[in-house]
Amino acid sequence: MKLVEIIPEGCIMDDLKATQKEEVIREMVGALVKAGRIEEATSKKVIKALMDREELGSTGIGSGVAVPHAKHDSITDLVGAFGRSKKGISFDALDGEPVHVLFLLLSSKSASGAHLEALAYISRAVRKEQWVKFLRDAQDTAGLRQLLVEADEDLSGS
Repeated sequence: MKLVEIIPEGCIMDDLKATQKEEVIREMVGALVKAGRIEEATSKKVIKALMDREELGSTGIGSGVAVPHAKHDSITDLVGAFGRSKKGISFDALDGEPVHVLFLLLSSKSASGAHLEALAYISRAVRKEQWVKFLRDAQDTAGLRQLLVEADEDLSGS
């Protein structure tokens, strides 16, 4: 499993415009629609699934990071998006701080194992505070992509 395989081209957002939880989820799902990874006709249902998951408890895990995730029948492959907010997003994070780094993850309802594996993988990556700082400080989308590649190399032991 690799971040660069889960997050397709066009789904790394350098400077999210949204400032609230539901707005940012809409923005990130919109990138997946634009990239052809989610059907526009089901995007509202996918957003609802993500928001329903947020109702169970915020996926803002602290230290400026959130990992909104959900399973939905319209999703065929494990897919994700990455977003960075320079301003910060009110995300009801566990530490009460604004979120600057977001990994959105979606999978089919039948892919529970892959979904949990991807969440664990992302969790291992964001535990490295220096790497999260580099994500926050990256110059552009290319720099963010390179940091995802480096995390994959580090986590896979390559």
